[in-house]
Amino acid sequence: MNNHDALDLPLRHEALQPRSPSAHPPLLMLLHGYGSNEEDLLQLAPYLPDACQIVSLRAPFMLSPGANCWYELGFTQEGIIADIPQALRALNTLRQTYHAAIAAYSCDPARVAVIGFSQGAGMAGMLALTEPSIRCSLLLSGLNPFAMLPAEDIQVLHPEVLVVHGSYDEVVPLSTGHGTRDAFVRHGGRVQYAEYPIGHTIDLKVIAAVTNYLGATL
Repeated sequence: MNNHDALDLPLRHEALQPRSPSAHPPLLMLLHGYGSNEEDLLQLAPYLPDACQIVSLRAPFMLSPGANCWYELGFTQEGIIADIPQALRALNTLRQTYHAAIAAYSCDPARVAVIGFSQGAGMAGMLALTEPSIRCSLLLSGLNPFAMLPAEDIQVLHPEVLVVHGSYDEVVPLSTGHGTRDAFVRHGGRVQYAEYPIGHTIDLKVIAAVTNYLGATL
């Protein structure tokens, strides 16, 4: 199934049916990074489990044609500055989309995984912290969701999380990956952490970590 056939959800998306169909498949939601679109992470699809319904979302705010974001970012000498109110509005729409996708594609609500890259990883983490039913979240080279989300909004006590970061990441510092990992641990998360000598990218080592984690967790 491609975007022309996709069902209506609050966020625009591409949908790929399971290669091994079942009545109520697991759902994999893909969240792209800053300045990208819903087609970006579909490059992972051949490596993802055959049983999964894949829904790759487009972030709600357009930077330019084909380039979207979950919220505005400012890149300064002091680091990345986020528009937190806009991020929380995006999270609200993302949460609506999460529930709508489960219903629209008849997915198993107990088997939902969210994979995010960069800014999308931060959103995936925020979603994991506010939706207790999510089975696991995979945060690749991501911004720290705890830096965005008010403490009173955190609902999940024991999330299942994979955090992956490159030790040479030139966009999101390695220290951010460590901070994300440590914050989930402090909040009772069951965290797996992987670090590779790469920059701000998804390479075959990252894909292997993703597939192994999904196989064991989802």
